Amino acid sequence: MRLQMPSGRLLSVLDTAIGTLLCASVALILALVFNQARLQLALPLICMAVVLAVAARFGVATGVLGSVVCALLLAYFVYAPVHSLHIASSDARARISWLLLGGISLSFLFTPRHDESKQREGPRAKD
Repeated sequence: MRLQMPSGRLLSVLDTAIGTLLCASVALILALVFNQARLQLALPLICMAVVLAVAARFGVATGVLGSVVCALLLAYFVYAPVHSLHIASSDARARISWLLLGGISLSFLFTPRHDESKQREGPRAKD
């Protein structure tokens, strides 16, 4: 009896799901713990740092999805009116917008691409 290894596509989807859940769990914990504190200004920056760290490990898709999920969770749990995706304050909308813009664009900029890393390893292996 031989075990079949999952396909590369399935492993990629699983990696993306794990990374996105990691971003969501950190954003949810931060939102629930610090929603009444004056850290509302810093919460999107902390979430962006988490998104970049997770995107560096799990890839661009995880960075994009993690940014969107973090923004939705912060909008729902932190910014007034609470338990609504509507954000009343223009400052809070700007913070969420910067989280989305920064998380998505920096995920594309700082995530290593698999095809480029294979091309770089190719000439080294021949030497």
